[in-house]
Amino acid sequence: RRPCCRGQKGTRARRLPPRVVCAAAAHRWPRTRGDWNVHASAPHCARSSHRKMMQMMKLMQMVLPGRSGVRSLSSLLGAGRREVSTKTSVDKAEVEKFRKLADKWWDTKGPYAALHRLNYARTSFIRTTVSEHFGLHSSDLSPFPASLKWVEVGCGGGILTESLARLGANVLAIDAEKQSLEAARRHSSGQAVSSLIARRGGSITHAVQTAEELAGLAATDEDKLFDVVVSSEVIEHVNNPVEFARSLSSITKPGGLVVVSTLNRTNMSYALAVALAENVLGMAPRGTHDWTKFIMPDELSTMFEQNGLDLAAIEGMTWSIVKDQFVLSKDLSVNYIASYKKKQPV
Repeated sequence: RRPCCRGQKGTRARRLPPRVVCAAAAHRWPRTRGDWNVHASAPHCARSSHRKMMQMMKLMQMVLPGRSGVRSLSSLLGAGRREVSTKTSVDKAEVEKFRKLADKWWDTKGPYAALHRLNYARTSFIRTTVSEHFGLHSSDLSPFPASLKWVEVGCGGGILTESLARLGANVLAIDAEKQSLEAARRHSSGQAVSSLIARRGGSITHAVQTAEELAGLAATDEDKLFDVVVSSEVIEHVNNPVEFARSLSSITKPGGLVVVSTLNRTNMSYALAVALAENVLGMAPRGTHDWTKFIMPDELSTMFEQNGLDLAAIEGMTWSIVKDQFVLSKDLSVNYIASYKKKQPV
């Protein structure tokens, strides 16, 4: 039995001072910032009752997953140095999940409801950061000129793709899952949607393709390089995020921009994005997310810095009860979105 807050046999139980975690509970919590970065929210053993301590430990087991599956930054970067036999970061199990729900992409109250409510925040971030980077006027109705080449990697049903096209972007939308891409094509080709995109000067081209396949083409053909590369809510679903980040860098023009949104790996993200959103509210199907594959902002930045990109901007995306959707904020604890500038060759 691990020692707890109570004294040894025959002695009176002693009370720990405030903000001190008992030893029995501490072994379940991270000892380094590189693992979870949640020390500030660790539970306190203000009382030394063994019964209360056991209740607290059971509660933590209900709310938080074990640490055994958590990937550290060193393991993530190490994965990038190993040989990848499949030469792709695509996770076939993840692709199958999305295939089964391919006809639900545009059901705003269905399994992708959270993505529809996330769209306002991520579109706003992309509009601002791309406009600032390329010297455009973000207040214009269609701020993105036809001269900018865009690609969205992992477009799914095209929720974000259509928003970008309505801002004037000419987007190549690629995904590894064919049926989701067909759903995206059907929706964007509808008369109302297609006419609006055309009036705004945008366009969408769909292709069943992976980031690695596109990177292979870009290695021999500069026409396959893009000014803006967008990948939203994808990197937490791939087998090898380091390899995926390398592929995104490979298809970006020097001086271009990569925009990525994902989920932070914190106890708050597990409680809200997995336990609450999937298991209680049903905002996403159960099993949509694997919390151990969530990526911290500093880990994401390191991946891109090793591939010649510097962090340009980063913001959190938090739920607004008033607006009934996600909005941009300074809180990076759950959802966040970041942009990275590719360095010019020396």
